[in-house]
Amino acid sequence: MKAFIQNNRIVILCHILLAISVLPWIIMVDKNVSLIQINALNHPVLDVIMYHLTRLPEIAIIIFVLILSFFHEKRMFLSAVIALVICAITIIVCKHFIFTDFKRPFFWISQQETVVMHYVKGIKLHSNGSFPSGHTVSAFCSLSLVAFMTNSRLFKIFLFILALAMGYSRVYVLQHYVMDVYAGALIGFCIAFFTTFLIHKNLLTPHWQNTFSKSKK
Repeated sequence: MKAFIQNNRIVILCHILLAISVLPWIIMVDKNVSLIQINALNHPVLDVIMYHLTRLPEIAIIIFVLILSFFHEKRMFLSAVIALVICAITIIVCKHFIFTDFKRPFFWISQQETVVMHYVKGIKLHSNGSFPSGHTVSAFCSLSLVAFMTNSRLFKIFLFILALAMGYSRVYVLQHYVMDVYAGALIGFCIAFFTTFLIHKNLLTPHWQNTFSKSKK
């Protein structure tokens, strides 16, 4: 398992830096203020980019990850299936049972008369189910699984930045607060990491090793 940790040090480091750097901002800055700050940094080109990033089909990403892991290694495929199932259950439980009272930015914006926000055309805003950001959970979980399958450090970093951009887009288009995306990023990564780590660790018996070695022949 040392090999797994060593091969993914850059991925782990990126997420640790994310956790450490964003947390003070969330604690010190009011969630509505940070929402306004990010939304104010708008541009027509950014609108197009964020529109497509935030609308990336979650099902398409999940199918891509499952197909990729299926042709990569049986343990990785099993890890991906379990991680994505846990991911879906976590989102449902959080949004519909635990954090049902967490309102989305649009609920707050609709009650303000003096606040002027920038809206991205084509994005339908919702009022409930804010915490955590389900899109961000799925993005970080799925793209982290892909990162675990590659040996390229540059590609691992690219996948992290892509997941980060998808999370950022949720705030930019006014669907979530920063804390929703922050929590979603950490939840998604932790699910992917610990599921993959435990599967690889526990399936090192002679039976599984023999099964995996046969599958590669």
